[in-house]
Amino acid sequence: MIRFEAVSKSLGGREVLKEISYEIQSGETFVIVGASGAGKSVSLKHMIRLLTPDSGRVLVGDECVSEARGEPLDRIRERFGFLFQSAALMQWLNVGDNIGLPLRMKTSKSDDEIDALVREKLAMVNLEHAFDKHPSELSGGMRKRVGLARAIITNPEIILYDEPTSGLDPVTSRTIDRLINQLRDELGVTSVVVTHDLHSALAIGSRIAMLHEGRMVEVSAPDTFVKSDNEFVRGFLEAQYITTRGDWEKE
Repeated sequence: MIRFEAVSKSLGGREVLKEISYEIQSGETFVIVGASGAGKSVSLKHMIRLLTPDSGRVLVGDECVSEARGEPLDRIRERFGFLFQSAALMQWLNVGDNIGLPLRMKTSKSDDEIDALVREKLAMVNLEHAFDKHPSELSGGMRKRVGLARAIITNPEIILYDEPTSGLDPVTSRTIDRLINQLRDELGVTSVVVTHDLHSALAIGSRIAMLHEGRMVEVSAPDTFVKSDNEFVRGFLEAQYITTRGDWEKE
């Protein structure tokens, strides 16, 4: 589905990604973790060519997104939905108009058709009552859910999540985790999640990848990840008080 082939990228004179290679399978939830500055969000931006590799390639299916331009690049980007860390809602628009904006920009659907689709997506994130509210009237968790509804309004194949639980309390964070799992199951989407929150990563991930100083040091399923012998993985786990057994474990 998405493949990185020896991708390197420098920003501000610092090598952020160092020949990283990995492949994300269709339908999985691939979670990228690591310390600040490890290259997590930089990796995410390469998938939709907000950044271009200095060397190496990024492929989405059979198409090389890192070389695409114009209409081919637009076509690749249409396969994605993106949940921004801040939700990135427009404060002067109500919830319904925020979510419907991609359809108004990219389709010829009528206002009634768009409103019906918006209400359908709001129901999926349990915010049916929020259509006419403005972002300033919503909690942080509600704004994240509105951003998620907007990310899925075009029925994308792939959803990218940039720090979806950042700034949220633990209870709200687990609500977002359940929604990520729910949307994967109901819509059959491929999910790519960048997060510092290992409890979230272990709850939602099919596989977890850890970046350390621009290199991929571990890619494994959650039950293998928590038992890794890699010193950087162990340090990251212990910093969040996660041992080889804990409440994160899936049934």
